[in-house]
Amino acid sequence: MVQWLFGYAATFHSMTKRDTSGGQNLSQSAFGALNMSGLPDAPPRPDAGGGAPARPAKHGKVHLRIEKSGRSGKTVTVLFGPGVERINEPAREELLKALKGSLGCGGAAEGATLELQGDVRARVSARMKELGWPVG
Repeated sequence: MVQWLFGYAATFHSMTKRDTSGGQNLSQSAFGALNMSGLPDAPPRPDAGGGAPARPAKHGKVHLRIEKSGRSGKTVTVLFGPGVERINEPAREELLKALKGSLGCGGAAEGATLELQGDVRARVSARMKELGWPVG
């Protein structure tokens, strides 16, 4: 065992050191020699927009509440009311996706309501007002 240790130490010390002072050309790139001429232009990026559907004029208010019962003590913010119930399913999913992205929380569409994880009532209310939805 002692021989193995000494043999390993001898091997370790006999390795050459590499120059790390920056003297070598470290700016080499695997893509540096590629020729970009002749490639088509990139397609235009889609407009990011507000990320949420515009509120139709005929829809009503959106109400907020929190629930804990039946959720193992986890708090959920529920959006309900005529404003949420009257929009179709794809628009409801789009609104949910926009809220989840802007608030940084999870959520789900359950029937005619939207559920967001955590007590985010104040932030949801502010964001919905920014998007033009009446919150009551």
